[in-house]
Amino acid sequence: MGNNAVWKKGKKLKRNMKIEKFYKSTTGFAPYQYQLKVAELLLSGENVILTVPTGAGKTWASVIPFLYAQQTGKLEFPQKMIYSLPLRTLTNSIYSDVTKVLKENEAFEGAASIHTGEYKNDQHFENDIIFSTIDQSLSNFLCFPLSLSKRQANVNAGAMVGSYLVFDEFHLLDPKLSMATTIGMLKTLKNLCRFCIMTATLSEEYINNLKEAVNAEVVSINDFPDDAAIVNSLKVPEGRKAKKTVVVKDETINAQTILKRHMKKTIVICNRVEKAQQLYNDLISLTGFETLSGINHKNIICLHSRFFDEDRKKKEEDLKQLFGNKNGESAILISTQVIEAGMDISCDTMHVEISPINSFLQRAGRCARWEGEYGEIFVYDILELEEHEKLEIETANEEEEKQKKAINNKYLPYDKKLCEKTYAKLKDVSSLDKDISQQLVDEILTNQELADFTLIKQGNFNRSKMQQSWETCEKNMYSQTIRDIQSIEIAIIDTARETRDAFMPYKFQTIGLYKWSFIKWSKEILEQNEDVIFKAESNKDSQFIDWDTLDKEGFTLKPINDPYLLKNCYDTVFVDKSVFRYTSGAGLEMGAGNTCSPLKPYEKKEKETIEYRKDTFWQHNKAIIGCYEQEFKTNLQFAFKQLDKYWGESIDWDKLIKAMICLHDYGKLNAAWQKPMRELQILKGNYEPDEVLAHSDFNELTDKEIEKQSGAKNKPPHAGAGAFAFIESAEAIIDSTEYEDLANSVSTAILKHHGVETETYADFEITQVHYKEIERLLGEIDIKATLPQKARGGRLTDYVPQNNEEWVIYFLLVRILRLCDQKATMNLEKYLKISDHVFQIQSKKRNRNIFRHD
Repeated sequence: MGNNAVWKKGKKLKRNMKIEKFYKSTTGFAPYQYQLKVAELLLSGENVILTVPTGAGKTWASVIPFLYAQQTGKLEFPQKMIYSLPLRTLTNSIYSDVTKVLKENEAFEGAASIHTGEYKNDQHFENDIIFSTIDQSLSNFLCFPLSLSKRQANVNAGAMVGSYLVFDEFHLLDPKLSMATTIGMLKTLKNLCRFCIMTATLSEEYINNLKEAVNAEVVSINDFPDDAAIVNSLKVPEGRKAKKTVVVKDETINAQTILKRHMKKTIVICNRVEKAQQLYNDLISLTGFETLSGINHKNIICLHSRFFDEDRKKKEEDLKQLFGNKNGESAILISTQVIEAGMDISCDTMHVEISPINSFLQRAGRCARWEGEYGEIFVYDILELEEHEKLEIETANEEEEKQKKAINNKYLPYDKKLCEKTYAKLKDVSSLDKDISQQLVDEILTNQELADFTLIKQGNFNRSKMQQSWETCEKNMYSQTIRDIQSIEIAIIDTARETRDAFMPYKFQTIGLYKWSFIKWSKEILEQNEDVIFKAESNKDSQFIDWDTLDKEGFTLKPINDPYLLKNCYDTVFVDKSVFRYTSGAGLEMGAGNTCSPLKPYEKKEKETIEYRKDTFWQHNKAIIGCYEQEFKTNLQFAFKQLDKYWGESIDWDKLIKAMICLHDYGKLNAAWQKPMRELQILKGNYEPDEVLAHSDFNELTDKEIEKQSGAKNKPPHAGAGAFAFIESAEAIIDSTEYEDLANSVSTAILKHHGVETETYADFEITQVHYKEIERLLGEIDIKATLPQKARGGRLTDYVPQNNEEWVIYFLLVRILRLCDQKATMNLEKYLKISDHVFQIQSKKRNRNIFRHD
């Protein structure tokens, strides 16, 4: 072994020892060897696909490398982590678990946030650690963020650039939609991100295909036999032959069986909400229940998707207390697939309805999860649907017919053939371990997964649909790239107390129901009742709520008496409490009740007053540069190191960003823009001769008259002029043979720095006096370019990004520009001071370099 190889090996061992020590100080546990391998690969520049069984510690395997890089100041690793999960329940759980440990051990000094649509306090993904649902992560990258208006659609896509991206429970993503789009995003970002994909139940063949598609290293627990022997969720208790036994029953689950086999902790997982509700109601109504079982009714929890927010959160907290920390109380949980992945809970007895093998193994992962535990898993078939239970309704197309067949499938929401194959294979199994589990996955799923992968590969991982999303920024691309919407939001109301012609629809909390289940229910209800199911009639065409309408009244509450009409409903449907009931125990069910939907925690906000303080063109741009230096430049060191490789050519990215900033308000130098702003400022009484303004003192409540008098209300738009000027002068600004391609990204960032729908620039004419301001700014960053001082307005649609690379650079640039523009406008003094300080340091460095050269 050469000296260099010995040195590298020694350095690696030393780093592993440091990481091992950091692991223990952060989590309280020594790391497994596979966890150290994940950290070694990620910190050395590789991406990872991690495949380990449930309960083996994969969450910390992905989080610790980021924390370690943060603590050690490793700039070659991203400074932001976005941790994405497929379900809101999982996101809440992982966020709670990780942030609790970080707070207790003070292992992280940065800020962490959660982004699920329900929680969105960090709406621009600015914190260091973000836990997000995959819907939120992908919709932001695709420029139709679910929690932001279309005007802000391009702000968050750039958050993925230069970040560490974690995708947990990857196997739960829809193969043709969110899974394909995630792979497409990673292929598009290439080296501009670091990522870790984690799964417990994908076949080996699929993993191999995924590895090739995204160019990542696979870490499997099969390569670490010493770990497999000590992982708590795999370790066989002393005196037992297996950790978990499996018993397949030729019957269906019932309350008596659950009670009979209950030991201390029982988890029941059903495929359908209705079955879970039935078991829960049967269980708590059993005569002499408490005497027979020694369990309090409060320790029987029913959890599924049909609860209002407050009740769901309370149940999640309760089940963590009862099932998450070896609590000694006796407890029973009856649930659906909402808890089958990611939840760190355990039981000694489990009852499950049959589901495909990957789902079954996720469910089994909630049994005997802790050290020394032994568990029994009872697997049940599902009764055939009676003829009267099937949905019979006219369908108009192939997709609707497919959905109708799905609701009549007794294994809903799962594939019938996979369920039947899993049920047959499990009959030959008496116990579970990692080898048996992987063998079952490979035997049952390989063909299906390879067929899925072939289809998404043929579709180039949805990349054409991704580009369409970037171009249109329309939320209707959601169903083509992330999730096929087959649900209806339900609100329970007392229609006798509502004013039907002045109805305010979005004040109610709602519960999502599978559309065709609701149609089936409605068909039965409407045969006996009229005017009990309603829609709020408005002029909106979108299937997505426009939250700007929350403050607007005047919707009409219109009855729906034909269940066929519900096929086309994508918004909220309102049902009278006379036909739907809700209880905190069982959730939403069909039947008369007294509970209405609670109101959303929403207060009608007074319209924010638009107010600006005067700053000059030079001050404003210098403050934005200061904000960029402070808020972005350091945190983007990883991206800056990778950008040349990504673009294929060496570019002074720092200089390019500052040039973009200097030109973003070039249109404000237009005489037709400056004149009315100057007049307004004179009327305000705070104008210095020859000032070239970027903003004037202005309050929309008090200054409307002088705005009108000065002509400032009708001043021309300014964003497009800077985009046009950049295009015309790109060759002088960008030191690159591909300057025209890069100019597409920069000019589009300037063009759309106030909103994604800007496509044109107005006539402009810039006097020599005003032009000197841009010359001064560009001179300070060593750019000599002659910009057009006069032009007739026109369209810039030919200069938008043309390929993936141009789009990604645009995302990064427009994010920096928009956020810094906003921050600098709000806090001019802070960022102007930073800019002056940075400029002084850079000037001194330049002077020293000149002296040395001389």
